[in-house]
Amino acid sequence: MEIRNVFVAGAGYMGNGIAQVSALAGYEVVMCDVSEDCLASGMDAITSSLGKLLSKDRISREQSEAALANIRTTREVEEAADSDIVVEAIPEKIELKKELFSRLDGICPPHTIIGTNTSAIPISSIAAATARPHKVVGIHFFGPVPLMLLVEIIKGLFTSEETMSTADAWARSLGKETVLVLKDHAGFVANRVNIPASIEAVRMVDEGIATPEEIDRATGGFEAGVGPLQILDNAGLDVGMNAALAIFEDTRDPKFEPPPLMRRMVAAGLLGRKVGRGFYDYSSGKRQSYMTAERHKGESEEQRGERLAALLQRFLMPAILEAVRLLEAGVSNAEDIDKASRLGFNFPLGQLEIADNLGLDAVMDGALALHEATGNAKFLPPPLLRRMVASGLLGRKSGRGFHAYSEA
Repeated sequence: MEIRNVFVAGAGYMGNGIAQVSALAGYEVVMCDVSEDCLASGMDAITSSLGKLLSKDRISREQSEAALANIRTTREVEEAADSDIVVEAIPEKIELKKELFSRLDGICPPHTIIGTNTSAIPISSIAAATARPHKVVGIHFFGPVPLMLLVEIIKGLFTSEETMSTADAWARSLGKETVLVLKDHAGFVANRVNIPASIEAVRMVDEGIATPEEIDRATGGFEAGVGPLQILDNAGLDVGMNAALAIFEDTRDPKFEPPPLMRRMVAAGLLGRKVGRGFYDYSSGKRQSYMTAERHKGESEEQRGERLAALLQRFLMPAILEAVRLLEAGVSNAEDIDKASRLGFNFPLGQLEIADNLGLDAVMDGALALHEATGNAKFLPPPLLRRMVASGLLGRKSGRGFHAYSEA
């Protein structure tokens, strides 16, 4: 199936980014939203983004002008009638998405693929609003869309292989790298693996174990701005909480339940960078720390080192174990699971690569120690990890773990 015409429902942060990269790739794009103000803001964002790419010589003036010429705006969903593929990028509320998908199902021709950019809601729940669930697929971009390479292609219960392959090819034609999610799994791969670690970081702040800056420094992301609490601030605490809640409501797994501190901060409007304060204060134009951990005043350097080492293990373990569970369940393969974390969160290594480097026996021992100390079932090693350790597949040091290595 050939894709020529793209309809993007939503002109916000994600929608205008999807429209931009589609237009840059040469597709005819219609961007739709509920008001002229929303559409004007979306076009302003696209023009500004293209200008930045042009100033950095990442695109030519001709490409910028052609992209703008390829985009048309509308308030009428009925203009999806000529589309080959639709990408929905409206707020993360399943009722809104189902209402829109039902309308699109009655408007679009039979060949049209209807994709959703949801970050966590199961695809099959949205597809149920249509008479063409085989044509409904998850196409999950990461923001900012023009800069981030990752796109997750998610198979619903009834999504056809042709729909998966067409959506995958289309996303790659935009210059993106794709991860195939082969089971309809709340949170998909990147968020499903990394949200438990983000929540654990918030819990440690809530418990007074460490400050946001200490956690972001201990996990190695502070200077680059990609520590777990910096990422939450950049994305918006409301966005992070809603993604976690979508997985929690689907699974009822407590490791995805937003901690009390996160709920209180969202209720108080401390949503992160976009409002000037979250886990950090941005009111001066720079990121500044303001949260303290009073109970650790007066500790020695040795005590602080031990505290931060324990903090790092408690942060890493939930994500590593969740990555193992996804592999065990056949949601995706090891390469794609690690790619999702590297490209979606700018991490140098994926969780399965980290496990291989640490040694799977060390990972299992660390998980068991955390389970014994906390009594929390989220730290129990999955059966796959236990079987691999019993079989001597210990990671890099044995030449084989979740990945193969030419030299042990």
